[in-house]
Amino acid sequence: MIIFLLLLVSALGKLISNTLTLAPDSKWKYITKFACDIGRGEWEMKAKFLKVLNDTYPQNVNLLATVYLDDNWDEVINEDDCNEKLKVAKRNKQISIPTNGDWSEQITGAVSQKQSPHVWYFAISDCDNVLNDKQRIRVEMHLTNADGSEFSVERKGLDYFYPMLLFIYLLTLSGNMMRLIRMFRKTDDLETNLVIFNIAIASQFSGIFCQILHYWIYSYNGKGFSVLDFLSQAFELIATMLITIELIIMANGWTIKYKDFPDPDIYIPISLIVVMFNLLIVGLGRITDDSYYKFSDYEGIPGYLLMIIRIGIWIWFLYLIKGLYSSANAKVKSFILSFSILGSIYLLSLPIVVFFSWIFVSYVRSKVVTIGLSLIQVAIFFLFTHLFSEKSSFYKISTMSQSVLPGKYN
Repeated sequence: MIIFLLLLVSALGKLISNTLTLAPDSKWKYITKFACDIGRGEWEMKAKFLKVLNDTYPQNVNLLATVYLDDNWDEVINEDDCNEKLKVAKRNKQISIPTNGDWSEQITGAVSQKQSPHVWYFAISDCDNVLNDKQRIRVEMHLTNADGSEFSVERKGLDYFYPMLLFIYLLTLSGNMMRLIRMFRKTDDLETNLVIFNIAIASQFSGIFCQILHYWIYSYNGKGFSVLDFLSQAFELIATMLITIELIIMANGWTIKYKDFPDPDIYIPISLIVVMFNLLIVGLGRITDDSYYKFSDYEGIPGYLLMIIRIGIWIWFLYLIKGLYSSANAKVKSFILSFSILGSIYLLSLPIVVFFSWIFVSYVRSKVVTIGLSLIQVAIFFLFTHLFSEKSSFYKISTMSQSVLPGKYN
């Protein structure tokens, strides 16, 4: 019921709401960006001061709403002079804000492009020095694309991609669960690695489901529900960490050299610390979600930190693989080589896909990263499903083929 009420409250407004500060030494502030498709997009804006201004000000303060095209944005960011920034703007529109703390009247505008999509940047400024002291302003905007939807170009199409991805994970999870049930009925045991693997798939499934709900709400109110978006990333992160931990433990010899699951008193605290650290980075990423330089979840400092962590884990993985390979026989070495390639692809998929996305225009990067990572993860999950099946070469050389495994859940 509480979640339903939160969703309802979220769905009441179609707004982008930002709070910013204008001052004599900071006369220009970025508000938001929007990638618009070929055609005519529209925007609405209103603003208010967060506190009542003193009597030295007139009844209304006139500020300037400015709109910039992506072709000129680098020039805007590199320019320090407020008036020079205005010269680069494609649109300038006055907004009159009451000094008593009430909302201004809504101003409207349009952006259009004929040949290709473009990213439009919105800002508010006081280049005429109307404000003689620091003032906090809340700005609310509603933006619609050329087709009338609230989806910017980098989001369009993903609302169809995610349901297809959810269906694939549902089939994979259902098949694996049926296999686990059959195995349990036959042996009264569950393989630990299979349990971890399927928890990861279930977590990924939950993350995609949350993302679909977020996109559904977004299509209705142009805002979505940030908690669902965060939960989506959190579930995805948990799935990633479970697979990563399993790769590390297997690279250390589990199910290949020894049967027993490693001491949980060591791995569980380390795993929880890594997960919490990653969740903290994701949370910090939410704060900078609408920054002018960020077009995917993995751009900016939080995204770069996540990539550094993944590369560090990959180096650790290779170090363990090297030790495992040196003490293995020829048959096991062949598997270890294949396993190291599979693990490396998974661990390096994030930095590789993000780096690859940089060759595309800004409004395409998010889809390249989302679709690229999702397809790689689906492929890896399918390969792992085969890897842990009784028909695989790994099953025959591993401790899984033995009748009694201390490394099982009883």
